[in-house]
Amino acid sequence: MGGGGGSQPANTTTTSKPFPAQEKALTELFGMSQAAFDAGPQQFYPGQTVADQGFNTLAGQQLGLDAAGIQGGLGMQAAQNLSAAFDPNSDQSQAIINPLVANLQSQILPGIGSQAIQQGAFGGDRQRIQEQSAAEATAGAATQAILRNQQNAIQNLGSVQSGLLAPARTASAVGAQQDAYRQALINADRERFRFEQEAPETALDRLGSRISGINLGQIGNTTTSGGGGGNSAATAAGGAMAAYGLFGGGGS
Repeated sequence: MGGGGGSQPANTTTTSKPFPAQEKALTELFGMSQAAFDAGPQQFYPGQTVADQGFNTLAGQQLGLDAAGIQGGLGMQAAQNLSAAFDPNSDQSQAIINPLVANLQSQILPGIGSQAIQQGAFGGDRQRIQEQSAAEATAGAATQAILRNQQNAIQNLGSVQSGLLAPARTASAVGAQQDAYRQALINADRERFRFEQEAPETALDRLGSRISGINLGQIGNTTTSGGGGGNSAATAAGGAMAAYGLFGGGGS
């Protein structure tokens, strides 16, 4: 009897699939995901995204512009006044100087002359020195008065200009608060709209996470096929059939 061929290794194929309930849920999840994708992208917020400037904000801006025009006029007037203050022949300077000169001529100089007459020194050097000193003092007083007038004009100009802007600042501050509140309302509405847009996708993500994250067990199916060998199913079946005389063989 000739020798048979050697045993051949078996080929084993193993197929695994999820638990039926989990497989059904995953199938439904894929269908819902495809439907969500086919529905297209989310909508952009259809409403106004930036609040309009309110009445007080606009009023504050207009008040500021109006004040700027007035400030420009005051600045020009202040420049003219400052220039006139340095001009000794200007009406402004004369209005400061004239009373001092009048007092010198009507009060101070006659007083010096009267005193010189009483002392018997009228027309003398002492009288002339006193009169010169009085004139210099008057000129110094006039200069100081003109300088104070210039400083007051500059200081008053700053106060006046700041005061002109006070209504604009108040209206703008109130308007800014109102605008911020209106913008907050828009932002809240946008958040609500975005939540509603994302809610189905968020729910789908949570469902997918729960389905895929829980192991409900798997079903395995193993199929073995291949060459002869004492361990193969085909070899075992052949031996059984030969034992029952299903295949012809040599007899005695």
